[in-house]
Amino acid sequence: MMQTTMIIVWAVLVAATLLFEFLTTDFFACCFSLGGIVALILAACGANLYWQIPVFIVITLVALFGARPFLKKFFLKKTIPTNFDQYLGTTTKLLSDVVDGKSTVKINDVVWTAVCEENLKTGDTVTIEKPVGNKLVVKGAK
Repeated sequence: MMQTTMIIVWAVLVAATLLFEFLTTDFFACCFSLGGIVALILAACGANLYWQIPVFIVITLVALFGARPFLKKFFLKKTIPTNFDQYLGTTTKLLSDVVDGKSTVKINDVVWTAVCEENLKTGDTVTIEKPVGNKLVVKGAK
């Protein structure tokens, strides 16, 4: 009876951690899945609970500290910066007054719609915070 119970426990743990991994893709939960699979195999072979738990812990820790850094480096690609990133944090001048939170700015001969929470006037200097769609979020430069 205990053997069947532990098989179910390990199977549920593996299923839950795999589901969690599919939702997060951080290679954290899959390490627990790997330990759970080995413990599930041990339970199916009739191994004592005193073997299942330490093997689960050891396999999970080895996977966490050994395989996870390699998997993250290999599979999780870094964000590719765009050419617009060079303008973040730079300053420019408003081409029009801020009306209803919107204005315009010019960067390299391209006029952009600027979103600003402050009431600024034409010619005021603003700092580019981030792009949002085809608009720029700006704030008054200090």
